[in-house]
Amino acid sequence: MRHFLRRHRINVVLDVGANEGQFAAKLRRLGFRGKIFSFEPDPSVYTQLAARCDKDPQWHSFPVALGDADTKANFNLAPRSTLNSFPSPVFSSNVSGQIDVTVRRLDGMLPEVVKECHHPRILLKTDTQGFDLRVLEGAAGCLDKITGILAELSVIPIYEQSPPIHEALQAYKKAGFDMVDLSLVNRTVDGRVLELDGLFIRAAA
Repeated sequence: MRHFLRRHRINVVLDVGANEGQFAAKLRRLGFRGKIFSFEPDPSVYTQLAARCDKDPQWHSFPVALGDADTKANFNLAPRSTLNSFPSPVFSSNVSGQIDVTVRRLDGMLPEVVKECHHPRILLKTDTQGFDLRVLEGAAGCLDKITGILAELSVIPIYEQSPPIHEALQAYKKAGFDMVDLSLVNRTVDGRVLELDGLFIRAAA
C-alpha cells in the first residue's frame, strides 16, 4: 500500500465504510499525509470517528453511506460494528438491530468533497460488507477521476446476495480498472479463505 500511494502520487483517499477510522489511522502510520474523507452511517460509530478526525486537519468525515442511489435505506447493526451491513447476514445472529441511514452516490458528492483539493489523485477504498459494487455503481459518473480502488472481495459469502469474487473482479475490469494486488483479510476457522482485499489501478491512469 505504501508503494502504491507513492508510485501513483495519491493525495486523496475516500474511506468508505470507515467505522471508527481504523483504515485512515493505518494510512497515517504508513506515512500518508494527504487528505482523507471518511464515510460512516452508523451514528454511534460516527461519533468516535468524528472525534478522531477533529485531531487531524487533513481528515474529514461524513455521516452517510455511499451506494448506487440518493436515498434512505435500512442498515443492519451487528454485535461487532465492523460487521454492520446493508445486505442481510447469512447468520441471523450477526444482527442486533436495524436503523434507517442516508445513502448518497459518490458521483453526486465528489465535486463538493474535493473542491479544495488541487489536482486530486484519488484512492477509493470500500469496506462495506457486501455493498462494494453498489458503491462502484454510484461512482459511475466520476470513475475517470479515480486513480485506484481498494475493495473487499468475498470468497465465501457471509451476506445474502453478496456478489462472489469472480463477479466482482469482472465488474472492476468492466469499470476500467486493472488488478494490482490481492491480500488476505480473513480465513475460516478451518483455514479456507473467507475474504480478500483487491487493489486496482485505472487502466488509463
